[in-house]
Parts: sequence; structure tokens; C-alpha cells
Amino acid sequence: MKDVARIVIAMLVWLAVFSALYGLEGVGCAAGWHRIPINGATLFQAAMTLAFFVALLILVAVLVALRSPRFRSASPFVAHISIILAVAALVAGAWTLFPALALSHCA
Repeated sequence: MKDVARIVIAMLVWLAVFSALYGLEGVGCAAGWHRIPINGATLFQAAMTLAFFVALLILVAVLVALRSPRFRSASPFVAHISIILAVAALVAGAWTLFPALALSHCA
């Protein structure tokens, strides 16, 4: 059962950070954070930027954990697949969460 968890954990974490970031977008727009200035930006932009980098940091932590001897599977196949999926989750995170930084919000 632990091997199944090792295989799916990275994509589940990606799903969680994706949902959290876009949930934060909805909260920020509803609360009017895009109208609160902070150091040449807005509270909304600062929150989304911070959330983006925290999400990527969490995905990197999952990758590092799956590579560590403590969490690595004894099965070479499971270890290999879980690391590949963790890299895929990191790439997916960077790709799907980047629009939160680059595009305008709260239209």
C-alpha cells in the first residue's frame, strides 16, 4: 500500500496546490485585494506570487523526499515511477500555475 501512495502522492500534491492557488484567486478577487497597493504592486499580486513560489517549493520538497533513502521504495520500478511522476508534477505545477503570475485577474 505504501508503494501506491509513493506513486500517486506527487500528482495529488499538484492537484492540491493547483486548487489552493486558484481558490486563493477567487478569495482575493472577492475581497478586493487587487485594489490594495503594496510596494508598487497590489496585495493580490503579492499573495499570488508568494503562493506560486510556495506551491513550487512544496512540489520540490515532494521530489526530494521521494529521492531520499527514508521514503524511497525498495522496488526499483516504484522508485523510478514515483520520481518520474514527481518531476512531471513539478513541471505541471510550473506550467499550470504560471498564468496566475502573468495574466490579469479580477475582470
